[in-house]
Amino acid sequence: MHSNAIFILCTESEIDLNLPHYSALSLESEGYIHACCASQVGVVYQQFFSSHSQVCVAVIDARLVTAEIKYEAPSESIDDDNLFPHIYGKLNTNAIVDILEYQHFSHQDLSDRLLDVLAHYRFSRLPVEGTLYKSTWRASTELSSHKPVGTAMIGMYCHALRSVSCFHRLSHDEVWHFYAGDAFNLYLLYPDGQVETVVMGADFAAGQHLQYLIPAGVWQAGEIVQSGEYAIFGCTMAPGFTGDCFEAADHDLLKAQYSSMSEVIERLAVNDGEVTMPDGFAT
Repeated sequence: MHSNAIFILCTESEIDLNLPHYSALSLESEGYIHACCASQVGVVYQQFFSSHSQVCVAVIDARLVTAEIKYEAPSESIDDDNLFPHIYGKLNTNAIVDILEYQHFSHQDLSDRLLDVLAHYRFSRLPVEGTLYKSTWRASTELSSHKPVGTAMIGMYCHALRSVSCFHRLSHDEVWHFYAGDAFNLYLLYPDGQVETVVMGADFAAGQHLQYLIPAGVWQAGEIVQSGEYAIFGCTMAPGFTGDCFEAADHDLLKAQYSSMSEVIERLAVNDGEVTMPDGFAT
């Protein structure tokens, strides 16, 4: 029995989710769109995409695909004995539940439950960090600086699609909320040198928190616990979040300052040296 998660490798701008359908060149030349299973993504990358920059993986819920999917031998010479999923028709883009950078794909299969969550929330990827997120409230009332008085978002951490938060700090306080799924860790590095790991989750008897305040100026990062599948959380800010209140860390400098957290800092350094949000983001 095949997994309901299939994948398409593509360049960064190849798939436009604002369009109703995606049509690869192979659909005209071969009659189908090439896709692959989680275990085949690495083989396809090495064969066809290793010389490209900014390669992405589109995550597709096969249950939502309107065209026929057939599992067949690959048309190209690929060193793999398994059959590959071929999509016989244009791909409806509402079957694409995530697009992430190839280097953050973990080559793990996805459960139906995780696909259900992705299809329901329709997350985007946060610039710089790549975290799965969705803006849910942006106050229409503004401060004198023309910034919103408050904002809220929903996010999700998971291993299979590598959604984490790199170390960053904000110029305003931020309140975190645990909503559903498995517990996750918030790592806090304070200006005075103190470090703290806060476990967000529903098990209050184990010391987990449903809600936690992170003061402005504290370096923060987060990831799901090692044994977890996914964690859904929320963040609320007042004044609201704008791109200019965000600063990602130079992780090498941070390791020098907080040596006891070096392993965590290195693991979560997913921002590739970017430290600021793109101009105009969340303004």
